[in-house]
Amino acid sequence: MQNRDIEKYSQDYINNEYNFEEIMVHYRRKKVLETLNKYNPKNILEIGCGTDSIFNYYKNFNKVIIIEPSDIFFNKAIRDLENHNIEIFNDFLENKVNLLKKNHNFDFIICSGLLHEVNNPDGFLKDILKVCNKGTIIHINVPNSKSFHLLWAYKSGLINKLGNLTNTAIKFQQNTTFDLNKLTQFVKNHIGGGCMILDSGSYFIKPFNHAKMSLCLENKILDEKLLDGLYKLSDYMPEFGAEIFVDIKIV
Repeated sequence: MQNRDIEKYSQDYINNEYNFEEIMVHYRRKKVLETLNKYNPKNILEIGCGTDSIFNYYKNFNKVIIIEPSDIFFNKAIRDLENHNIEIFNDFLENKVNLLKKNHNFDFIICSGLLHEVNNPDGFLKDILKVCNKGTIIHINVPNSKSFHLLWAYKSGLINKLGNLTNTAIKFQQNTTFDLNKLTQFVKNHIGGGCMILDSGSYFIKPFNHAKMSLCLENKILDEKLLDGLYKLSDYMPEFGAEIFVDIKIV
């Protein structure tokens, strides 16, 4: 993870011309909040809080640790979160594993929009597992390489192959693509019989890429109700949402 230019990534993300990402951030957060409210954890680790930590919205906890390597995102989190039960480290997870393992007992770990970005997903998941205990739940979400809009683009001849990194993904220094089966198998291969898949699926059926979705918003083709409908539409198309997730319990 340290080989990435985190500060360039942070600035590119903030300056992102594909502003539909703001909408996806909203629905990504909605999925994480649904999961937190479902399991009601009290001691939580958030890895990579980005521009807007989930703890600006979720308050039902006893202790929170946030690991954020970007100076820009770290400083914003410091300004946003003044609760004394939240501790924020400006560092990479691998540098804090021993400290976290020694001093904390997490019952929930959030890895939202991150696994596909790190240089070494295998090593990154191994580091996450080092700070888990029996009963810890891990929530992972990533973009879906077999989402509705990518399948449509493939069948339309707009992209040559499914599973490749898109130009936007390359710009944001992303390294790996996942579909739901690949993500689930990735987790099972690392944890094996030591985990239970509590839930998995996708959310938000996105018909077009970010740029075209933004045009739909600008031209008032889409409104809030239709966007909420696209979020719920994955109930009928569980593998084809724009992003996928898996909730794992260590047993």
